[in-house]
Formats: sequence, structure tokens, C-alpha cells
Amino acid sequence: MELRDYQREVVGPALRGRNSIIWLPTGAGKTRAAVHVCQQHLESRRGGRVAVLVNKVHLVDQHAKKEFHVLQKDFRVTAISGDSSHKSFFACVVKQSDVVICTAQILQNALVSREEDTHVELTDFSLLVIDECHHTHKEAVYNKIMLNYLQHKLSGQQDLPQVLGLTASPGTGGATSFEGAVEHILQICANLDAEKITSVQEELQHLQSHVPQPRKQYELCEERAQDPFGEQLKKVMEQIQQYMEMPGLPQDFGTQIYEQRIVELEKRAAETFCRKMRVCMLHLRKYNDALLINDTVRMIDAFQCLQQFYATERDMKDPTERFLTTMFEGNGGPGGGVGAGCVWAGGSSPDTPLACAENRTSLQELAGDRRYENPRLGKLEEILREHFQPPDASRGIIFTKTRQSAHSLLSWLQDTAALSGQHIRAAVLTGTGYSNQTRHMTQNEQQDVIKLFREGALNLLFSTSVAEEGLDIPECNIVVRYGLMTNEIAMMQARGRARAKNSVYSVLAKASSREVSRELLNEDLVELMERAIRAVQAMPEQEYRLKIRELQRVAVASCLMKEARISERRQLHDPDAVYLYCVNCNTAVCRGSDIRTVESMHHVNINPNFGLYYRVSSGKIQFQRTFKDWEPGCRIMCSECSQDWGMEMIYRQVKLPILCIKNFVVETPAERRRYKKWSNVTFLVKEFDYLEYCS
Repeated sequence: MELRDYQREVVGPALRGRNSIIWLPTGAGKTRAAVHVCQQHLESRRGGRVAVLVNKVHLVDQHAKKEFHVLQKDFRVTAISGDSSHKSFFACVVKQSDVVICTAQILQNALVSREEDTHVELTDFSLLVIDECHHTHKEAVYNKIMLNYLQHKLSGQQDLPQVLGLTASPGTGGATSFEGAVEHILQICANLDAEKITSVQEELQHLQSHVPQPRKQYELCEERAQDPFGEQLKKVMEQIQQYMEMPGLPQDFGTQIYEQRIVELEKRAAETFCRKMRVCMLHLRKYNDALLINDTVRMIDAFQCLQQFYATERDMKDPTERFLTTMFEGNGGPGGGVGAGCVWAGGSSPDTPLACAENRTSLQELAGDRRYENPRLGKLEEILREHFQPPDASRGIIFTKTRQSAHSLLSWLQDTAALSGQHIRAAVLTGTGYSNQTRHMTQNEQQDVIKLFREGALNLLFSTSVAEEGLDIPECNIVVRYGLMTNEIAMMQARGRARAKNSVYSVLAKASSREVSRELLNEDLVELMERAIRAVQAMPEQEYRLKIRELQRVAVASCLMKEARISERRQLHDPDAVYLYCVNCNTAVCRGSDIRTVESMHHVNINPNFGLYYRVSSGKIQFQRTFKDWEPGCRIMCSECSQDWGMEMIYRQVKLPILCIKNFVVETPAERRRYKKWSNVTFLVKEFDYLEYCS
């Protein structure tokens, strides 16, 4: 296996068996260098075994097929992701393999598992390769694995595996000072137990010739001169806030800050059983979403976002839902009545409308008026026309913030007559994680899009951050960051996608906007990161080791303290004294003592009377993957108000309702609270006993 000279330079410490981090830019072949280290490691070590850890499911398959396949001639290479059946017998698969490529979560699950078929120890491996290792911090899975490693190390264990981290961008960890950036780099090194962070120094010219840097340009546009669509949305939001009769509500409509405030107020309303306030907050959030979409893409996309929201099933027995729905629909809306589509006079009572209008019809008409279209799209059209001139074989990625905006941009492209003859063959590429906003892509759909893009059948992707990091995407000659505000790591990753000769990296944003300021700050932070890395590399060895040891001791001590606090918190309340209420209609539906966990993760209700409180949707939920002992059933919802609660699971032929904690308010003797995760509740949940339940 031939390495380039600069790759040979950075693998030196790893080949000598030392824990190290390889820092190379995107496209320079970090994974290829790691494969070489694995090969040398296995050839020189009898009984050696390598775990290659990735942080995204799609990278498992990619690494196995694109990089590590060269080892299959001499070694047993196995790829395991959440979608593969191997993970149920992880321990057996590990024993029969020389190289295991898996998501970090699968290894973490196996380390804490008590089942013989799945449990492994870190000492079952002689080398850990950690891809995109800058994620080894705070609550990330990589860090949980490495904290386990450090606990063993600090207790004197000797036979721990060698660690090799790979990254293009360690970042500054939010630090804006040189001292803070150095501290962040040292912390990453301590978390990975790295003796050295290696980068190209002697072969720099060779590296630069292989990984050319794109030309960066700022494409700035102005605000809309007029925005009657956005103004009408804001008027409706004012009306909703008047209807609530709550002075002091925020007025900065169409901002992330407004959204954060609304989310906080909705949570508070749920916990205080103030249904009117909570329902209003949910509707206000959707109008705010529409304003943000209007700011990013087209008016019609914003209108459709609202239309879909009001088309979903809602509890029309609730007067607030009725009122807000008819306000959107206007007089002709379903259940129209007092206040339908009404506009209030300033200072008048919420019950005395000034005038009634067909709100929905009016918004729809404005959304189709080209005079008020988004200037950003005009600028994007110019960029695409410039770069996709036939017969040039251009290839590009437009990075955008949300799945919704990625789909909207594709729809805009298809509707833009001026671009139809430009030989642009585009698709959307988004993440596989479930989202209630926009449909997620399956792993197969994702792989199909990447394959078509690689082969040239597609030449433009509208992508969320999923394509920034790790994905084996061919060289692009145009990369556009479309109205994005992210950190310096995401900027470097996206820029690294533009690595064809004479490529362009373009920042499309409003003039004098926060996006432009952030991009300029990111450029400074990249320089700061590079200075910090060089400073760490130049530290005297003794000083470096002492600093790393101290950071590791602190990390392990704080981890143990946190575990103790969590354990303590779980014992705070008797499960019998805890009640769960539907988040929407505030009906008490079960006690904490009715809840059990299946496979230590699915929270189910085992009380046979619980079935009286919910109804099921028609048709089973379909997942792409299968599970060892269970299959999904139907979605479940509150029989009183139709609030979504979770889904049924069929576990060894037994139907059990899985509850999603965020759809309930939890009342303990101390307080009422709404939780995002089951792991934060203050009562103990027992493991489900199948035999006891069946008897």
C-alpha cells in the first residue's frame, strides 16, 4: 500500500506504537494513512485486533468499501452499524475479526452491556482508530468510550489498546483567546490520551500540491425592498399575542431569539397546565418558522409550511385551537366563527375585531407575487448560471441550514426557467436522523444520491451539514454556503469539499449580516487553532505529559461525580408518587410505577388499564431496519385530544406502548416538569421482566 510522502510523515509516531492524533486537511487521505497503520500493526503483532470507530452510520459502509477493503486479502474485516444484524452478537463477531468497523455507539453499548453475546472490553482490542476525533469531548459517545479508557489507565491497567485519532479540524472549542485555544487542543489530546498531535511540516509543499485550496468569495445581497407577505405574518402573530392577553411578550418576530423564548414559554405553559398559552405558543412558533423560511427561501415555501401545519389533525374541541385555525383559514375556514381571520385595532379588546379578512387566501396571493421574491435566490441563480455553463463538467454543493430549506431550494431550481437549460442535475442530501419537521432520508437513499453524484449522473447537491464531514464525495469546483451561521470546524469541512483545480468557495449572505460576521470570525479562529496546535506541538515533553495527566485526572473525577449525582437524582422520588399527564390536554394517564425499560432504552407502560387512555393510528410504522426481539407497531395518541404519545412495540409477541417523555408532563411531590429525555427523570425505572409480565 503506497503512501504519499506527507502521509508517511504524519504516521511516524503511530507506526512506533504511540498514541497520536493525525491532523490533515480534508481530502489529504487521513483514512488511507490510518489503513496503513492498521496493516503494519496487524502484521507486526500476533493476535492484534483493530476497532475503527466512526460517528455516523453511513461512514461504516464507506470505510469498509472504499478504504479498508485492501486489508481483506490478509485479514478478516467486518463492518457493523445500527442497521446490521451483527450487532446483536457483537462479542462473537469481534472474536472472529481482525478489523471491526463500527459506529462509536455500538462499541459503547457493548462495553456497558451485561449480555454475554454483546459485551466486550477495551482490552479485546490492540488498536482503536477514532475518525473525526475532534468530537471526543463533553457528552459525545467518543468521549464516553475514552473516559472508560482513562479510568482503566489511571487505575494502572497496562494492556489497553493504542489510540489513533484522525481530524481535519480540531477547532478552538468556542475559545477566542490564544490561551483558551491551547487549553482546548490539550483537552482533546488528553481525552484521546495522545502523546503527540502530528501534522505535515517537512512535506508541506507536497501536501499543498495534492490538496489545492479554493478561491473564497463573498456573494452579498440586500434585504427585500418590500415584504408584504412577512408583514402579514407578523400582524397575525401580534393578533395571537393580543388574544393571549399577556403583556411583555417578545416582539422580535422572525428571529432565533424569538423562537427560543417561545419554546421556553411553551414548556412553562405545559408545566403549569395553561393550555391556552401552550397552544398559542405552538402556533406562534410555526408562524416564526414561516418567517425564517421566508427569509431563507421563497414565500411559497413559507406558506406551504403553515398550510401543512393547519392541515394536520388537531383537537377542535379546544376553543383556542378552533380560534387559531379559523384565524389562519379566514372566514371560510373550518369551524369559522368569532375572530375568524380577524384583524384587531390597536388597544381594542381581543373580542372586538376591526376587520375580517381571508388570511389564507391573501397569504397565498402574496406568495405568488414575484415582485417580492427573495434576493438571495437571484444571487444563487447568478452563481449557478456562471458555474454550470455547458459543456463544462461542473460539480457543486449548496450547503444550507435545514432539511426544509434543502428541499425548498431543489423545488426552486426545478421551477426556475432560466436554469432549466443549464444541464444541472440536482438532488437533496440530508441526514438519516428522524425529524418531525421534514422527512428524513433513509441510509439507502443517501447512498444512492452519493453514488449518482460520484458517477456524474447528478452534478449538484442541496445539502445539510451531513455532507460536510467524512463523506466520500468527489471533488467539487463550486461550494456555496447559503445563509449559514456555523463554527470554524463546519466552515473548514465545507471548504474542504471544493478541492478541484481552480475551485470556488462562496459565502452567500445578506450584506452586513451576522452570517458574514461569523464567517470572518471563523477565518480568525482557524488561524488561532493553527497557532494553538503549533504551540502544543512545541511544548517540552515533560511539561506536556504533566498537563495531559492533570487534565485526565480532572476529567475522570468530574465524570464519577456526575454519575453519582445522576444516580442520586434517580432515587429522589417513589415511582408510585409520580404521575404522567398528557402534555396537551393535561389528563393524568399513568404513574411512574407503571413504566419499565425494555433493553435498557425503550420506556414502556405495562399497566393493562393504560389502553383506555390512548388510541392507535391505522397502519404499522415502517423502519428500514429490523430488530432482534421486537418490531414496531402503530403510532399511539391521546384518546382525549389526539396528542402524539409514541408507538406500540411488539416485543416477543407482546404489545407494549412505548412512551416518548417529551409528550408528557411529569408530576412528582416536588414539582411538575417536562423532560426531553427519560434519563433526566427523578424516579427509578425498573427493567421489564418478560416472564413476570406473561404470568
